[in-house]
Amino acid sequence: MTRKEQKEVRKIQIIQATLDLFVERGYYGTKTSQISRRAGISEGLLFHYFPTKEILLEELINIGLEGMRMPMRIEAENGLDFFYQFTSMLFLQVKKSPFVAKMFVFMGHVALAEDIPEKLRKLAVSVDIIAYSRRWVEAGQLDGSIRKGDVMSLSNMYWCAVHGMMEQYALRPEIPLPEAGWITDMLRNDKAER
Repeated sequence: MTRKEQKEVRKIQIIQATLDLFVERGYYGTKTSQISRRAGISEGLLFHYFPTKEILLEELINIGLEGMRMPMRIEAENGLDFFYQFTSMLFLQVKKSPFVAKMFVFMGHVALAEDIPEKLRKLAVSVDIIAYSRRWVEAGQLDGSIRKGDVMSLSNMYWCAVHGMMEQYALRPEIPLPEAGWITDMLRNDKAER
């Protein structure tokens, strides 16, 4: 392994340790000494990679935001297909890496927690995936694949279900994730062909 690869591996270890601790203890409840211990490095080495805990927080938020933009890259056949594709892709990623489920928990906490610096909380909520998904609900209602109803309520219902699944999986990964279709069936127009 090259020196550059070793540095990248070490950075990932720090990020994973930090995410675990922020999910478990919150931002202010986590000390840099705990992060370095969990990552298996000295506190001095931690500061070499991330000079402050706030910089680590911002790094995690940026990773979370990149994940939140993932649905915006989906090319779907119809409204329901968008939600099915995203759910399938997300569940596949979560099975490969529990980090993804923990990011859902973390980003939900950052959006609500009072212990997060205001500029970073604003950054965390800068991507509104529920509002973005509204256009796919509308498209699905027009093409007949998604049930009639309030567009924002349907979008919110879907994302609350997904977020809940991610929280449960982060807490209890031994419980298998449901099939993607079970989640998207909440949106399905019962009169549409299956």
